[in-house]
Amino acid sequence: MAGGSESMRGFWILAQFVLLLVANVKSSADSQLCEPHGPRGPPGPSGPPGPRGYAGPIGMPGPRGRPGLPGLVEKCPPLPQSAFSVKLSGPFPGPSQPIVFQEVLYNHQGHFSPATGVFTCSVPGVYHFGFDIELFQSAVKVGLMRNGTQIRDKRAEAGDTHEQASGSSILELEKGDRVWLESQLDKEESEKGTTHTVFYGFLLNGN
Repeated sequence: MAGGSESMRGFWILAQFVLLLVANVKSSADSQLCEPHGPRGPPGPSGPPGPRGYAGPIGMPGPRGRPGLPGLVEKCPPLPQSAFSVKLSGPFPGPSQPIVFQEVLYNHQGHFSPATGVFTCSVPGVYHFGFDIELFQSAVKVGLMRNGTQIRDKRAEAGDTHEQASGSSILELEKGDRVWLESQLDKEESEKGTTHTVFYGFLLNGN
């Protein structure tokens, strides 16, 4: 029995020695595999681009930007103005002279002279002039004058009914031109009955 134990003990010692030898050999092989690598080679050529991917979802709107600086404001020059409107209730003066009107309805620019009944052009341009006359048991004949030249005339007569007479003209005036309305009947004839007259003018387009 003693001889058998010694044999088994020798066998286990031999087996452990073999295992240690195998482990040492494997460790030597592994150490050879872990030797340092050589230098990195140059990169290869780029491959072809891949297919275009799907668009991603729309992002949230960004914050509102700061307001910009205010722009320059240019003030347009005011348009030239020239206008008047006057009224007379009563007979006309004698012929061949401007009619002087009693009441000024509008004359903010002061281009019409109530004292003389004459409009003097201060703003060259195209003007509209007109008159409206209401008659009762009277007769009138008036002329629209520019610098002493008749531009338009109007004659009307009324009995026991009220009649209307009116006229207008568009004139192009230069600075200093004068326009007025004058009677062309004798004073005695124009004093019959009642007459109400409105004379007016205004700038359409300044030059």
